[in-house]
Amino acid sequence: MPDPPRAPRRSAAHSVARAAWPDRWLLDAFRRLGHPAVHQIRTVTADTAWEALLAAGADTAPILETACAISRCEPADLSAAGPEFGGWLDPRLAERFEVVAYGIKDGALLVATANPLRPNLEQDLAFACGSRVVLRVAPPGDIREALVKTYPPTTEPSRARITWTIAEGARVSLGSMAGTAVETLDDVLADALEEGSSDVHLEPRDQGLAVRFRIDGVLQDIVTLPESSARHLISRLKVMAGLDIADRLRPQDGRASVVFAGSPVELRVSTIPLGRSGEKAVIRILGGMGSAHQFRDLGFRAAECHQLDSLLRATQGIILVTGPTGSGKTTTLYSAISAVASEGNNVVTVEDPIEYKLEGINQVQVHERSGLTFAAALRSILRQDPDIVLVGEIRDAETASIAIKASLTGHVVLSTLHTNDAVSAVTRMVDIGADPVSLASGIRGVVAQRLIRKVCAVCSQPTALDALPPEQQALFSGRPVAGLRVAVGCDACRNTGYRGRTVVAEVLTATPAFQQAVARGAGLLELTEVAKAGGMTTLWESGLEKVIAGVTTVHELVDNVASPTSPGEAVAQEAAEAQADIDRLLVQLATPGAGGTPPPARGTDRGPRVLIVDDSPEDRRVLRGTLERAGFRVIETVDGEAALAYVRRLRPDAVVSEIPLPKLDGIGLLEALAREATPPPVVMYTAEADEALHAWVRDLGAVEVVQKPGDVAAFLRGVLSNRLQ
Repeated sequence: MPDPPRAPRRSAAHSVARAAWPDRWLLDAFRRLGHPAVHQIRTVTADTAWEALLAAGADTAPILETACAISRCEPADLSAAGPEFGGWLDPRLAERFEVVAYGIKDGALLVATANPLRPNLEQDLAFACGSRVVLRVAPPGDIREALVKTYPPTTEPSRARITWTIAEGARVSLGSMAGTAVETLDDVLADALEEGSSDVHLEPRDQGLAVRFRIDGVLQDIVTLPESSARHLISRLKVMAGLDIADRLRPQDGRASVVFAGSPVELRVSTIPLGRSGEKAVIRILGGMGSAHQFRDLGFRAAECHQLDSLLRATQGIILVTGPTGSGKTTTLYSAISAVASEGNNVVTVEDPIEYKLEGINQVQVHERSGLTFAAALRSILRQDPDIVLVGEIRDAETASIAIKASLTGHVVLSTLHTNDAVSAVTRMVDIGADPVSLASGIRGVVAQRLIRKVCAVCSQPTALDALPPEQQALFSGRPVAGLRVAVGCDACRNTGYRGRTVVAEVLTATPAFQQAVARGAGLLELTEVAKAGGMTTLWESGLEKVIAGVTTVHELVDNVASPTSPGEAVAQEAAEAQADIDRLLVQLATPGAGGTPPPARGTDRGPRVLIVDDSPEDRRVLRGTLERAGFRVIETVDGEAALAYVRRLRPDAVVSEIPLPKLDGIGLLEALAREATPPPVVMYTAEADEALHAWVRDLGAVEVVQKPGDVAAFLRGVLSNRLQ
């Protein structure tokens, strides 16, 4: 068969256009069929091969038939297309892929396209809409008409939109769904951002999908969307956060980025399964620039800003920020980092998760499953020659120990804890295993904080002192009250009476007196008094000043910050709690296996009674066997507080104690026993090898320090020889 005549030479531009047709396979198919329209293509200008064939004289029917045969797809019936399917696919996504959703069949979304062989089209659409997709074939012109029907133009004024930034760098703006615009995810997020919400909750309910915003720390019901919207919105959110839309049985966490009003915003997304109800999703709105505010912008008072600046000028030491979840600790830490970061500093952070991305800061993400814990990351960071280290949270003894050692070797360490006040952060560090002496040397300061709501500037009104309840009036004794205000409520604050939040803080500066108190294991009350003497203003006092200044209300302060008790009340409360602990421990002593060992009945054994205090079960077992073989009666406990109660009620003949202990360590136990009328002799039986520590313990009253696994029994035999007769 002779070769067909060669076509005339085409221009380069036209060749490029034909080569770039996304459905060139259709033209190749018609060429193989010998269709006459193929020879007219060179005179046609079109965007697709389908339209080029139509312009060259081919009919729609054979093109549609050929496309269906090659792709093995059925033709689409676009008569059903309309706004009810507009929510399944974003309009810009539909326009980009030149597709339109027009029906549901067997649980799958029917999507019409003129190019069913476009690479990965079906998978991409399924990923975008969170549903199984079945492709059907329709002419390009019919698809354009259906798009107009599905996404009709609106004359409503356009509102601010958000633009999503997905992982590959492409940006997709999610359009409105059918019906009310607020039913779309981007509209919900836009509303949340406009209202200053910190979190968006999407919760399946019997009535539909409840949307709630956390505004100024308080969850507020916004709208309930139709039940049909729930799965679609959750799937769309999971797509944008890089989560597995097919996995609805396990919790998932992800991140996403959007641009709103020209500014980048970071989102943290979490989903959890709710059984048959579907999935609940929470979107944490983090902001976009790392929230690198100055301290005064966060609400710190002038004196507190001065204290913070002084702390950050230190060349080494550890600074802690403490408070409950949602109290703004991360924002304060990032502001501190921004205040000290410079070209001359190497700043490294280890976080879980990295909430904000900071320019010029080296940020390490913790990954527990792969072994990259806080402690492991911190050890590696210290080999990177850092000047300033931010540890997202100190959770265990190992991390605490490494952080303290870093603070003693020329590094500034910033970190967070979860405690109620600044002084409790110090005792918490000791409780989780930090050495009090090292902590005392390394600690530079602690910031405890809360976030409280500010009264609405539009509707708040001044109030007189006598208008407050009597118990609140007593709080202002001897103080000015001209600035007191009450919350009212208006449209600007959603009738809550409050708009915006501010920090209430106490800043503890570790003076030499405070460090000495920490080193000798002083109790919470003593540490608090020393901190106040060093210039610390308590959370309550700081908050009360903001109430007097009219920034917030006394009701808001009382709801968020515990009011102080008088010194006498505090001592009485501590005594009552101690007595309750003693009574509880005595019950445990009388019950084998309930947390202690029952005391032997008097007269059943003439050997001296020894109290073992050690939180290591293996060490207690070995030591108990050794002492009992030497003729001693043994009582065991695991912490210093319990040991003190045992001594006061059971009067042991001697105490053998480890130095590091939970609740009250060996040093604190020694100091407490020194105040007793007839304290028993105390032998420190410890794994600690520091000779300076041993000398200090002896100075505090220990009769001897025995290094594990030394012979304690022989030493006790000499001390208590007269009682062994």
